[in-house]
Amino acid sequence: MESQWDSLREQWQASPLLRLGSWSIGLILLVYLLLGMDDRLALTQLEWRRAAADIGELQAVQRESYWPGMVERLESERQALLAETWPQETAGLAKAAVREFLNRTVVSAESELRIRSTELAEPRLVNPGLYELRGRLTASTEGLPVPWAWIAALESASPKIYLDSIDVRVGRKSGVAVIIEFRALLSALPEGGAS
Repeated sequence: MESQWDSLREQWQASPLLRLGSWSIGLILLVYLLLGMDDRLALTQLEWRRAAADIGELQAVQRESYWPGMVERLESERQALLAETWPQETAGLAKAAVREFLNRTVVSAESELRIRSTELAEPRLVNPGLYELRGRLTASTEGLPVPWAWIAALESASPKIYLDSIDVRVGRKSGVAVIIEFRALLSALPEGGAS
């Protein structure tokens, strides 16, 4: 073993190329080590800056005083929305209530208005505890005046009927046909409420 070290030492002293190559390899390894440490330092600094920015945002949010008021306002809006919903317990009862309401408005309308068809889709979940019932109503009158008062009564109903589109078709001899696409919100359906 000692003879190998002596041989290596002799070669080291005798060959300037071996010394130059060894120092070059050592310097390259040192440069790679320094570059790796620089990358790690930059990554650590970036993580620290991100953490400081997150802490700054959280502190800014904590100093804001409008959050409790916003929660109260959202809760009051939710209660107002729930007051405008149809509180039936099943989809069938909700559909029946909407149909009965529509029939009642037609009976109380001053013009000779008749419902031709009422189509109601199955309720679909739009928010936890809130379902949407979409429908289409076709009504007609024998006379010529468009039943604007009846349409306004539908729009101002409570519980709420949201009118999405109104198509009024006036015929020369056949009177007026009104096609209304609407939706109603249901609030008391059980989980899986469309059944």
